[in-house]
Amino acid sequence: MGKEYPCAFLLLAIGFLAITTAVLVKVFQPYDLIFKWKLIMADKGEIFNLWAQPPVDLYIKIYLFNITNAEAFLAGREQLKVEQVGPYVYKEIMTHENITFNENNTMSTTPSHPLVWQEHMSEGRREDDEVIMLNIAMLAISHLTASHPFFVRMALKTLFVSTQAEPIVRTTAKEFMFGYPSALARLGNTFLPNWISFEKVGLIDRMYDFSTDFETFYTGVPNPALSGLYATYRGETTLPQWEGDHCSNIEYASDGTKFKSFIEPNETVKFFRKSMCRPINLYRVGEQRTFGSLKGYNYVFEDNAFDNGATNEANKCFCRKGDCQPVGLIDVTDCYYGFPISLSFPHFMNGDVGLQQNVTGMNPDPAQHSSAFVIQPESGLPLSLSVKVQINMHFKDLSNFPTVARFSHLTAPMLWFEIMMPSLPDSLDSRFNFYLNILPLVNPLGFWIALIMGVGLLGYAITRATLHMSSYARQAANISEGKYARANLLQNLTGGATNQVYSPCELKLIDNSAGANKQHVIGRSTDEDLAFQERRRKSAYALDMEPALSDAGESSDEGNECDTLTLSRNSTTSSSCIEIEHCNEEDDICIECFDENPLDSELATRTADGAEAKHQLAVSFVSSGFASSPSSIQSSSSHVNFDSSDGKGWVPYAQPHQFGGTSPKHV
Repeated sequence: MGKEYPCAFLLLAIGFLAITTAVLVKVFQPYDLIFKWKLIMADKGEIFNLWAQPPVDLYIKIYLFNITNAEAFLAGREQLKVEQVGPYVYKEIMTHENITFNENNTMSTTPSHPLVWQEHMSEGRREDDEVIMLNIAMLAISHLTASHPFFVRMALKTLFVSTQAEPIVRTTAKEFMFGYPSALARLGNTFLPNWISFEKVGLIDRMYDFSTDFETFYTGVPNPALSGLYATYRGETTLPQWEGDHCSNIEYASDGTKFKSFIEPNETVKFFRKSMCRPINLYRVGEQRTFGSLKGYNYVFEDNAFDNGATNEANKCFCRKGDCQPVGLIDVTDCYYGFPISLSFPHFMNGDVGLQQNVTGMNPDPAQHSSAFVIQPESGLPLSLSVKVQINMHFKDLSNFPTVARFSHLTAPMLWFEIMMPSLPDSLDSRFNFYLNILPLVNPLGFWIALIMGVGLLGYAITRATLHMSSYARQAANISEGKYARANLLQNLTGGATNQVYSPCELKLIDNSAGANKQHVIGRSTDEDLAFQERRRKSAYALDMEPALSDAGESSDEGNECDTLTLSRNSTTSSSCIEIEHCNEEDDICIECFDENPLDSELATRTADGAEAKHQLAVSFVSSGFASSPSSIQSSSSHVNFDSSDGKGWVPYAQPHQFGGTSPKHV
């Protein structure tokens, strides 16, 4: 018993601990705690390293609009005709340099986006392909000075003639994208250093010039969902070229490395890139998609993103200085050094019909020209992205400059680009598969395993303890019953049947039915009572001295298979009986009942011998193992029944033939 209770208590303790663990898992969600901790940007941390130098394959694909009818257009015979050539593909090595952690839970950094030529992805195109493109410098200067005084315009006309500048030039693809020597650019850099700080003009070169940029991003403290999002751009939360938060606020926008975490289904996310010159909202569309082992949702640009307030009143703030361009264009002059640059979707998709009608060669196709981001909403990780934007030159009245007058009120497309990440690399996919698909199983598995184990252990411990307690209770009851039975037996043998120690309510009563065979008769005269009582007192003394009737701890009769002692008296039939069943391997003792009347004549002559036999029986069946010890009671059943309500005594005997009776039969 000493070993059972510690074991039960240990199981109970483990069960309670497991259930407590299940409750804690349900309340605190350990996976969420771990994942939020991982999202926080800390120096040399895993997510920080991925953000600082994203190990992704990010590309920019550039398509140029080659002018195929330059002479006819300048002569006024035809409208501008272009054809798309490309792609010219470069790999973008996106990094965040010179990172400094600030006390306000932000990081300051200088962005870097060098480009590496990818000839194998360019579908046979080469950087030295010859193309016919717009002369950006000449057209930009003409646009900016078209309304200036006559003397300024005359000086510029003289400059154009001296430099033999033409509005349409023949150049290579690389020169147009990354700049080519231009006399006008050199003069502008010399005489107007605050306007042009470079000697060559190239759209992609200017678009990827981050030398003067500095940015701050949130680390994710105290809100991990905001880690990696913009806090300020060039020290401000708003862009100076726009008015109102809708158009200018870049706080909480993403640069494409990481979006907001824990995105709700109906929540929009914000994207900002210098080349776009504005923040733009993205919203979820379509069903869940699978990229590699991760799942995400499509996010697209908001409807009417370039409508300048024609449909969405909030977009009126994109009208630069109150001048709203046609639907489908956004004026980004302030982001491109004062050049009259407008952005649109490729091939003027979703733009004003006039934009397409004024230029031949535009073929908008939503399947090819739409932008889309696939974002994993819990982490904010972009699984795939494709940002497609077209760069155009949008002109006002240029009639004061005859050489460029054909471009008046024309929006001329120059190129469109796609910044793309087809998918995550395998190493990154495997890492985030563990974080986003496997690790989340910690919550449900931890909860159910702990709960089932706890309930199971508690149930087992309680059941086990209950069974052992019941067993010990039965043993204690049997021991007590045995003690009371022996005490009652001693009192009956010594003549104390009227004051039994314990009421024999559970003792087996043998009832002599009417018509039973004639019982052996034991008679006793009144004169013999005193002598017989004396012998019974001696028998009681012998029983008291019998070791088998001592305390339960001293008993040694565990080998008994079954001991049954039944003593009864039937007052209605004036008969007494003793039934003793002793079941060992080879011996049985059975004593039957005898009627008291009529007395057998032979019995009268053997009264003295019978009395002596009675005394011997009382001693012998006690000393021979019928008085069960507590240990024998545990493995057997002992039943003792007494019925002496008529006040007459009964005499046990072992061999009835000694008194003239018949031999007993075994029970």
